[in-house]
Amino acid sequence: MRYLLLTSGVCALALAACDNAPEREEVQEAAAAAVEEVQEAGADALDALDGAMDDAGGVIEAAMEPDDAAPSGLIEGLTALCGQSFAGTITSPPVALDADFAGRDLVMHVRECFDNEVRAPFHVGDDHSRTWLITRLEDGRLRLKHDHRHSDGSQDVLTQYGGETAAPPQGARAEFAVDTFSQELFLREDRAVSVTNVWIMELTDTAFYYRLTREDRFFEVTFDLTRPVDTPPTPWGWED
Repeated sequence: MRYLLLTSGVCALALAACDNAPEREEVQEAAAAAVEEVQEAGADALDALDGAMDDAGGVIEAAMEPDDAAPSGLIEGLTALCGQSFAGTITSPPVALDADFAGRDLVMHVRECFDNEVRAPFHVGDDHSRTWLITRLEDGRLRLKHDHRHSDGSQDVLTQYGGETAAPPQGARAEFAVDTFSQELFLREDRAVSVTNVWIMELTDTAFYYRLTREDRFFEVTFDLTRPVDTPPTPWGWED
């Protein structure tokens, strides 16, 4: 619209300046040609602009579509793996504190899945005492608890420790800061070093990561989701 007004104004001024009829006719023809040229250029520009806007719209739409390869959330992603077991490897630097895990078969079994909870035993060799309980709270945050039992099914003194996320996680990664119950348990059982624990669980399309972090402490096990393994025995205390 702006270029049409501009060319119309130029033509009007040129015509007004012409007293002679032949000259006026020549000016009219020249002005008409100029207007046609400008209109064609403007149409090309508009077509280019429309094309660019269509391209941009396609990029935005693609960015907003969910990535089918990436799980939408930790519980949802684990639920998609329900019933399967996966071998893990310690991928943090070796330290003396991890001696009980070194050289042993590490297997995660996504054993039970519900709308708002996943129960996944973590087997360490022939030790079937550990089960991770990942629960979605009413406000969307996640809670992680470590259920530890003896071979007779009775609860270990160090059990049900863990924490909660500060907010509902975005994507399939969650950080669980130690909760008050766990801090009191650690202090009571002479495990004060653990009162600042943060546990991290992360799920991708090829791996699951379990991490324990605090000052001067980092422990990580990476489970290969591309190659399921045989189902391990029932975890202690969780008989069907």
